[in-house]
Amino acid sequence: MKLLTKTNIYNSVATVVLFTVGVFVVLKLILIKLDSEQEEQFLQAKEIIIKSLKEGKSANNFLSNIGEKIVITEIYKQTSFKNNFREYEQEIIEDGEGEEEVDVRELNFQCTINDKAYSISVSKSLSEGREIVEYIFGIVVLFILIAIIFLFVLNTFISELVFSPFYDTLSKIKTWNIKKNEPLIFKKTNIDEFHLLNDSIEALTQQIQSDYKHLKEFTENVSHEAQTPLSIISTKIENLMQEDNYNQKQHEAIQHIYQATQRLYKLNQVLILMSRIENKQYVSTEKVSINKLIEEKIVELEDFIEAKQITVNTQFNVEIEKELNAVLFNILLNNLFINAIKYNLDEGGTIKVVVNNDSFSIENTSSIEKIDKRFIFERFTKSSTSASLGVGLSLIKKIIDFYNWHISYSHKEDSHKFKIYM
Repeated sequence: MKLLTKTNIYNSVATVVLFTVGVFVVLKLILIKLDSEQEEQFLQAKEIIIKSLKEGKSANNFLSNIGEKIVITEIYKQTSFKNNFREYEQEIIEDGEGEEEVDVRELNFQCTINDKAYSISVSKSLSEGREIVEYIFGIVVLFILIAIIFLFVLNTFISELVFSPFYDTLSKIKTWNIKKNEPLIFKKTNIDEFHLLNDSIEALTQQIQSDYKHLKEFTENVSHEAQTPLSIISTKIENLMQEDNYNQKQHEAIQHIYQATQRLYKLNQVLILMSRIENKQYVSTEKVSINKLIEEKIVELEDFIEAKQITVNTQFNVEIEKELNAVLFNILLNNLFINAIKYNLDEGGTIKVVVNNDSFSIENTSSIEKIDKRFIFERFTKSSTSASLGVGLSLIKKIIDFYNWHISYSHKEDSHKFKIYM
C-alpha cells in the first residue's frame, strides 16, 4: 500500500470518528437545551395558572394565553409539593388520516389556593421540537459528509504536492544502475527532511560507486597480473612431473600442487571472462543459427561424450536465428554441455536437447542430488559431490543476464534440466 493512500485512510477514519462523535455531542447538547427550555416554559405556565386561580379566573380564560393542554382538578387535600415531569407516547388522529403516535411531555403539580386544593397537569407535544432537531441533525450530517469528501480530496492533492520530491527520489533510486557510473541528481526541495534524505543518498551512492570502481579495478588487475605467473608455475610443474627421480610421495605431492594450480588458473580465467562480460566487451553481434551452434558443440565434445558412453538426443522443433555474439554464446553452450557430461552417469547416461520457439533446453541424467534453487547461480556454490570451482553456473547466469534472457532449472527423478528462454 502506498504511503499517501495509507495516510489518507488514517486521516479519513480519524475525521469520520471525530465528526461522528461531534455530531452526537452537538445533538445531545441541543436536546438538553430543548428540554431545559421546555421545563422553563412549563414553570412559567405554572406561575400563570397559579396567578390566574388566585385572581379567581376560570381555566378557560387563560388556556389560550398559555397554549398548552391544561387539566385542573380540584382535590380534597394537597399531598404533593414538587414538580413532576414525565414523557409518554400519545396516539392522535390527524384529519382522518389515521392514528399517529407523538411524544408528549407533561408537568404535574398540586397547589392550595384560597383554601382549595388543586391537582394540575400541563402537557405539550414534543413532535415540533424533535422535528427541528432531526432537521438540524440531517443538515449537520450532510455538511459533515461534504466536508469529509472535500478534506479527503484536498488532503490527497496537498500530500501529492508535498511528497512529490520524495517520489522523485524513489523513482531515481529505482532506475539507478551502479555500472553506469552516473551520479544521482534529485529534484530541489525546500523540505528539510527530504533535502537531508537526498543529500544522504547522494553521498551514499557516490561512496558505493567509488568502492565498486576500486574493487572492479582491483579484481581486473589481480586477474590479469596473476595470469602470467600462473602459466609459468603450471609449465614448471609439468616439467617437474616429467622427471622420474622422485619417490611416490613426492610425485603425489607434485600432482596435488599441479591440480591446485590448474584450478586456480581456470578460476582466474573465469573471473577475467566475467569481468569482460560486465564491461560489455562482447557487444559485437552477428546473426547466427542456434541449432547449428548446438550441433557444432556436440561434435566438438564428441570424444568426451563417447568416453562416458552418453547418448545424445536432439529435438529441433524449429530453426532459431538470433543476433548475438557467437563467442559468448559458445561459452554458454560449452558450460552447459560440460556440466551435462561431467555430472552424467558413468555409463549409459543420456543428454536431451530440445529447441522450441525462442527457447532451448539441455537435460541430462545424473546420480547427484537436486541443486538448491536458492543458491544455484551463486559463485563458489557447489554440491558436496562436486569437485568443480563452483562458478560455471554463475558464468552461465552472467551471460543470460547480459542478453536479458531467462533461465530455469528443474529436477525430476534422476535428471537435471536447464531451459533458456530467449
